[in-house]
Amino acid sequence: MKTYWVLVGSFGSGKSELVLNLALEKAKEGPCTVVDLDVINPYFRTSERGDVLEPAGVELIMPPFALDKIEIMSLSARVYSAFSPGEGNVIFDIGGDDVGSIALGQYKARFDQIPPERLNVLFVVNPMRPTAADFDSAMDTLAKIQYVSRLNVTGIVNNANLSVETDASHLAEGYALMRQLSEATGIPVWGTVGTEDVLRSFRQYAEAQGLDPKYIGRYQPIEILMHRSWEKFLAEGL
Repeated sequence: MKTYWVLVGSFGSGKSELVLNLALEKAKEGPCTVVDLDVINPYFRTSERGDVLEPAGVELIMPPFALDKIEIMSLSARVYSAFSPGEGNVIFDIGGDDVGSIALGQYKARFDQIPPERLNVLFVVNPMRPTAADFDSAMDTLAKIQYVSRLNVTGIVNNANLSVETDASHLAEGYALMRQLSEATGIPVWGTVGTEDVLRSFRQYAEAQGLDPKYIGRYQPIEILMHRSWEKFLAEGL
């Protein structure tokens, strides 16, 4: 059967970046589909990087007219094909906060048919953003997302970052929050995300400080694929 990944979180949490990297990783193992369910923010969506996904063999399902400079609040009927029998991985990129997660509700009957061991719902947390800057804010966002999506989060992701300025101290700050969230909810920490050099520094820090691996989870390296640097803007525009 297919394995499903649903990434939810606040605006600016870095869901799309993780979706892209996870998709490229899973595509090396077999069939992989990315479902872009973000009808909230048209400026940062996985559909923009079809040029990266499609050559890697990743099927991309995106909202109608996405990337055509026309935005309508609707979803493609092709989304239902993601629930058809088969093998491989299906990764859902969801719009920010509880507003974006509303889109998941209409597929509840389909998600209910997926065996629990095949469904990963990951709450991506970036404490460098206001909506997850502290325990109360992150808990409030988590509760709202679970309520409107009608899905239970199965893993928490430490994606503490300040884009290209990220260093190990940010992941360390995220670790403290992940521990609080995990202890309060019983939801395990799925992983800690960062570029390879940042993860390397954080791993050294974690070992030196004796941080509990339980609240670090897997070390998930990523390549920055979504970031709009000034250099990229000058070369390619928006």
